[in-house]
Amino acid sequence: MVDLSGLALPALYQLQKDLEREIARRKVEDKQKAIADLQKLAADRGFSLNELIGAEVPSKRAGGKRGPVAAQFKNPANDQTWSGRGRKPQWVVDHLAKGGSIEDLRV
Repeated sequence: MVDLSGLALPALYQLQKDLEREIARRKVEDKQKAIADLQKLAADRGFSLNELIGAEVPSKRAGGKRGPVAAQFKNPANDQTWSGRGRKPQWVVDHLAKGGSIEDLRV
């Protein structure tokens, strides 16, 4: 175990940030390695990993932007819609402020 008692508080905060960053990096790296190992094991037996688990295998790209989503909510006064992601549009905020329910707006 590492003795941290000699470190000043700012150094401990920096160490905490560095540890969190390293843990996140290693999780991604270990996940990619596990997927590659499973793909090899499946291929050695004549299958693809998708055939065995019936799902898409995540790409090697970690994170990234999410794709478009269908509208979940519609403004009853006009054709405005909202996917439910991100900041609420003003018409949703106004509806909720008047005592309405978000479920009233669901498509």
